Amino acid sequence: MVFRNTHPHLGEPVEMPPVRVFLQSVAALGLVVLTGVVVFVLSHSIRFTSASVFFVPVVLGAAIFGGMIPSLVSALSAVAVCSFFFYEPILSLHVSDPQELADLIVFAVVAVVTSQVADFARRAMAASRRREAMMQYLLDFSRRIGAVPDPAAIPMALAVELGRGLGCGVALYVDEDGGLNHVAQAGDFNAGDPDRQAQLAWHGGAANEAGSLPTYPLRSGGRPIGLAVLASAPMSKIDSLTVSALMEQVAAMLERTRLTITLEEARIAAKAEDLREAVLSSISHDLHTPLASILGSVTTLESFGPRCDEAVRRDLQATIREAAERLERYIRKMLDLTRIRSGRLQPHPEPVDVADIVDVALRQTARALADRPVSTAGLFDLPMVQADPVLIEQALINILENAGKYSPPGTPIAIAGRVDGQRLVLSVRDEGIGLDKSDLGRIFALYYRAGPPDGQVAGSGLGLMVSKAFVEATGCDIWAESAGPGRGATFCIGLPLASVLQVADEGEAI
Repeated sequence: MVFRNTHPHLGEPVEMPPVRVFLQSVAALGLVVLTGVVVFVLSHSIRFTSASVFFVPVVLGAAIFGGMIPSLVSALSAVAVCSFFFYEPILSLHVSDPQELADLIVFAVVAVVTSQVADFARRAMAASRRREAMMQYLLDFSRRIGAVPDPAAIPMALAVELGRGLGCGVALYVDEDGGLNHVAQAGDFNAGDPDRQAQLAWHGGAANEAGSLPTYPLRSGGRPIGLAVLASAPMSKIDSLTVSALMEQVAAMLERTRLTITLEEARIAAKAEDLREAVLSSISHDLHTPLASILGSVTTLESFGPRCDEAVRRDLQATIREAAERLERYIRKMLDLTRIRSGRLQPHPEPVDVADIVDVALRQTARALADRPVSTAGLFDLPMVQADPVLIEQALINILENAGKYSPPGTPIAIAGRVDGQRLVLSVRDEGIGLDKSDLGRIFALYYRAGPPDGQVAGSGLGLMVSKAFVEATGCDIWAESAGPGRGATFCIGLPLASVLQVADEGEAI
């Protein structure tokens, strides 16, 4: 972020330097003498009623471009030239004719008054340009800070911009719970101690002790919110009005940034609370339900086992097994999530046959998909892919379990593959509840569950999120497609084709 002073009038002082005033006064005197010589030469061929009128433009020009002193010099010198060259007795400063004397007096008064009016107008125009430049600078200052994308970086950006504008180092402090907190510093303070100076000024200490640094209060809404400590006084060409305006701007931006960060922290806290509620709800449902089934079945076997026939005991044992497997799947997903969060996923891609991955996944989900016909036509004709077989298998298992949960019993599930450029797209299509557009954008989010909010579909909201993490860890893609609610869903995994030689039956590479 580079500061460029595009407003040259911002730092221009209204008062002229003494050397410049002297040179302009000499120039005004020279113009008066030159005008006097020209008018004197012309007076031999042209009769003038009043020669003083020729000096009015010179006086006005000196007032407009030079200011008060050059205009006074030109007015007084014009009176002297007129009395010396054009009023009797000629070549003398003495004026004998009362009418000519009155004419000179009126000219002198008019010249002085006019020069002062012109000088006042010049100063007013300069002040107006200065105020306009200051407002434009403050607007650009605000725009540059507003372009900072991260609210946490705004205090440092303010210190940098303020330091470049004032031409010195800047340290910013804000009030937090009654204490002064250092938030940003830009520029070099040499041997100065801005922290000590800020504490002294904030608590009403001596600000004019030896080696003290300039401090400016930062106020928002009339109340102090902090301090700005400068490494030195602002550049001499920067007036106090500009400095005060800059400090007000900085205070307003710091206060707005504080409010923005506070609101963002509140939003994050609320989101974290919602996430904790979702986690507790998920754990309560996904752990309590199978545990209740296990405890109920075990209690029945312990209390009434000898009196139950073989069929009842087998049903109770099957219930225990199914509930235990459900607990195992849930715990496995939680462990997978822990691995993902800790960054301990280490993919090992290798050439692998998609049909082998699908076969393992189907054997793992055979019980969950027992009442749904699964088609795998054409998988054995597909080329090999470069992927980590273990991670892709786990991702596919979660997708198949999800298809079983969200599709009615008896509806088909189709696993297919197709080559798309340099990758193979493996898809799982179900005839379940489908997804709307909002679901498509959030289906892989942590603990997100699509469908009606009645909780009738069991699940933790972890499976698809884990699948996405596993697939993307291997450098592959995963996405969902759906024609809309009630029209099923398709989950696709994009796998890069393997760069290997295919071997013919005779053992020859082709």
